[in-house]
Amino acid sequence: MGLEKQVDEPLCGQDGQVTVKKQRPVNLDLTTISMPATAKASIFHRVTGVALFFALTFVIWAWSESLSSAEGFEFVKGLFSGFIAKFIAWGTISVLAYHLIGGIRHIIMDMGHWEELESGNFSAKIAMALGVVASVLAGVWIWF
Repeated sequence: MGLEKQVDEPLCGQDGQVTVKKQRPVNLDLTTISMPATAKASIFHRVTGVALFFALTFVIWAWSESLSSAEGFEFVKGLFSGFIAKFIAWGTISVLAYHLIGGIRHIIMDMGHWEELESGNFSAKIAMALGVVASVLAGVWIWF
């Protein structure tokens, strides 16, 4: 049988009538599914939203600590000279940039533009490309 499961068993509905599920394969190998650019852009927009939620804990802590005293400011300043802190800052800026770009794309789509298949795919590819460019620029800004 492999990864496909055949279903052909009678089921009783709520009103007592017998219904039969049609035989259809169930694809359990998710690596064989090819998603369009619009789906990838939408999923990535959601993932960056979740990442921003967790990144805000670091950002809020750093702001709070740096504003608490001169020593706290120097501590956070010294912390940001390390690789891990710079990597977290780069990741935070990168997900913020893509989430902003994806959000603008969604707002434009809510206004009735880029809803067709071709223009939707094109705008998704552009949004993802701009996200990559923003990530590279954020890395250059933080590390150089």
